[in-house]
Amino acid sequence: MPTRRSFLLGGLAAAAMQFAPRRGHAREGAAPEAGFVDLMPEFWRAYASAEGAADRARALHDAFFAPRASLYASAGLKPGIERVARWLPEFDAMADDVRRLAAGFPAVHAAHVRRFARALPDFDHARTRIYLLPSLFAFDGHLEPGGEGLPLFIGADGLVRYHGSSPDLSVFLDHESFHLYQFQVAPGLIGDPAPPVYGALWIEGTATYASERLNPDAGLLHVLLDDAALAGADAGTRRAVASAMLDALDSTDEADAARFFSAGESGPFPARGGYLVGLEVARRIGRELSLAELPRLQGPALRERVARELAALATGQA
Repeated sequence: MPTRRSFLLGGLAAAAMQFAPRRGHAREGAAPEAGFVDLMPEFWRAYASAEGAADRARALHDAFFAPRASLYASAGLKPGIERVARWLPEFDAMADDVRRLAAGFPAVHAAHVRRFARALPDFDHARTRIYLLPSLFAFDGHLEPGGEGLPLFIGADGLVRYHGSSPDLSVFLDHESFHLYQFQVAPGLIGDPAPPVYGALWIEGTATYASERLNPDAGLLHVLLDDAALAGADAGTRRAVASAMLDALDSTDEADAARFFSAGESGPFPARGGYLVGLEVARRIGRELSLAELPRLQGPALRERVARELAALATGQA
């Protein structure tokens, strides 16, 4: 699974200058008010029509993916016929689960919008486009800078592949929306195309913490991206990750970003350990600051506070 940090690698600071509210209805190419653009009904029609075709992957590509090539390009994807052909057999095996998820998504999203608005009333859902679509397993959620702001692309197939047949969509949506909130209220840090380790820790740690706070009944496994290794990490592992992050605090090296935030990394501690330690840091600072205040903590004050909490975690201090 690709790193969820990929949205940081684009020119978000430039996009922030063009982030103006847009309103409309939930249809393809529109910017809905507190809604989303649901491409799954069109996909299911194309999926059904391709059944029995001599070249099924080509038929599906031509009917659904090719006409939306520009939209997929804006999500950083190029859905060519060969890629669709590789994806299709595995997708077929989970199609029923994806169909159930997509059918239930509108109700979950509506509940999420209400819950998020109560917690963070200054967040404007209408200032972002949200697309539900098949991602060819490229992502579960992906934030990509664009000319009109920071759209969120949600891969219905990616959610099932990376989170199981019944993913906790409430946790997922709160995590991703908190990134959008960060971008609205304090774009400086999240707008950095190569943030230092302490900045990436804060971006991901606070989003993970927000999803935990807004879903108090959710298990740690769901809060930590359904990553069993992270959720089961013992105290020694947490100390080791905190110590390593403290040593690399100001690094902007992509290798360090991958070491702490990318899936599939191998090393002495679990991949994406930055999410786990970031959650711990955000929990500690969250004792004093509200959810709305957390992303507004920036600059030297943020670095100093993160360094202090990492040092405490590295030495096992309560």
